[in-house]
Amino acid sequence: MGKHTMRLITALLTAALFLGCSAAFAGAAGIKETLRVGLFYGSTALPGANLENSVGNGYRFGWYDDGLAFHQVGSTTETQISMVKTQNVTFSGGNYVDGAGAVTVGCYHLQLPMTYPTFEEAQSAASGLTNGFPAWIDGTYYVRVGAYPTKEAALAAQAALGLTDAAVAGTSGYAVTVVVTKTGRPIFQFDGGQNDCLGIQPGLDDSVTPVTWFKGYRYYGGFQYRRNGGNLTVINIVDLEDYIKGVLPYEMNNAWPLEALKAQAVCARTYAATISSNHAGSGFDVCNNTHCQMYQGLNQANSNTDQAVEETAGEFVRYRGQPAVTYYSASDGGATEDVRNIWNSTADLPHLKGVVDPYEADLADGISQYNWTVTVSKAQAADKLRSKGYNCGAITDAYVAELSETGNPKTITFVDANGKKWSFGPETMRIWFGLRSNRFTIGEGGGSYYVNGASDALTSISGAYAVNGDGAVSAITGTPYVATASGTDRLGAATTVTSTGSTITFTGSGYGHNVGMSQQGARAMALRGMDYIDILTFYFTDITVE
Repeated sequence: MGKHTMRLITALLTAALFLGCSAAFAGAAGIKETLRVGLFYGSTALPGANLENSVGNGYRFGWYDDGLAFHQVGSTTETQISMVKTQNVTFSGGNYVDGAGAVTVGCYHLQLPMTYPTFEEAQSAASGLTNGFPAWIDGTYYVRVGAYPTKEAALAAQAALGLTDAAVAGTSGYAVTVVVTKTGRPIFQFDGGQNDCLGIQPGLDDSVTPVTWFKGYRYYGGFQYRRNGGNLTVINIVDLEDYIKGVLPYEMNNAWPLEALKAQAVCARTYAATISSNHAGSGFDVCNNTHCQMYQGLNQANSNTDQAVEETAGEFVRYRGQPAVTYYSASDGGATEDVRNIWNSTADLPHLKGVVDPYEADLADGISQYNWTVTVSKAQAADKLRSKGYNCGAITDAYVAELSETGNPKTITFVDANGKKWSFGPETMRIWFGLRSNRFTIGEGGGSYYVNGASDALTSISGAYAVNGDGAVSAITGTPYVATASGTDRLGAATTVTSTGSTITFTGSGYGHNVGMSQQGARAMALRGMDYIDILTFYFTDITVE
């Protein structure tokens, strides 16, 4: 399918969205329109989490159902609020923490005996009491007073305030208290048990698109606070397109050409669609780091990145009609690689084939550490194998035993003093020895390609060109042949290099895992005048952009 046909399909789908078909289309395609993004969770879960309005004023309290529709149960006009676990926490260094601090929010309260049918009635009753606030407990509104660190302190306050009909109340392990950030004054408490957790929708209505500060970053969307006895899991509930606006400037330089940014936007959107169950067991869809994709809100977004997202809105890379897995990395060093050669446990994905990349060479001289070497001792290599459970002796040799069709290492073999051999894929080497990419050769102390017998040498063929008999100039790719005094040799062919020294040197180019789209390659293609469809159809095989 040609790129012009793809654009026509995209235009027709976009028109359908404006005619009110977005939900039906998204449901049919199995793509989530709204994502739950884990910001803090597991070991990073927080005792307290602050919010501050950036665009819009105030907040609505409530809960999100399974379809992520928001159900409001209260509100506040405060612009700086904090959600804290209902255990004793203190305000220190601008955050609510466990331990000592200037302001304490305790876990004991005084609860009045009445219940109330609405938030407004509970709030009205609470306003006549010192430190009174409405609480929504399992669907019922109560009025509670204070946040005391001990039961004794709560009883003393009860006597001092003359609230003889009140009872000391604690909370469940699911409860969250909302306080004014700097003073610690409670303004709302939410306990939906194990079924419903607190949701915060910034802004008192939908008249503006709210933007909210959290931990130094500005975010679209709302927030959810999940708790089961400990700290708060903080989740951003955000529209898919707004999520991509918060991914794009952290995965690609926001000053790069628009067509490269558009390719990245489509990649990021499609990737999100294919990994949106990564963290289902933790109560959210994707995380905010490189385990899924970098997502840090709007701080680095600009008109270029927003335009790239908006001009590709709703577009996905598809293979046989379904969203394709769109891996990408910083730089392929001259060739990408088949996914099956990098992650052996991954089923063969026909659209993730290796391609020789002639475009990155345009930028190679300006990319920091594009060509690199990593040297390890043979003793270190032996220690690494032993630490992984391999019973090896002293390592004597290491070599590339097999090359892929794009000239990347496919199998790397180690030999010990007893002649035993162990073979691994390139990704294992990258992880074990901190290599910058999966495009490399192996030698002892490094190696070079000599040009015309001169003293000048290249450590890699990436960025090198050859002139044929007709005077045509082309980039050297794959595994070239060279003329030597003894005939013609295949350059870089898989041969055992007997090492007499004590080190092994990996010499390579690029940065990343080498699967899918090269971001530097996308930039180079855009600078040549190619568009995002050209870029995506080059790096992903037999795909459409729809």
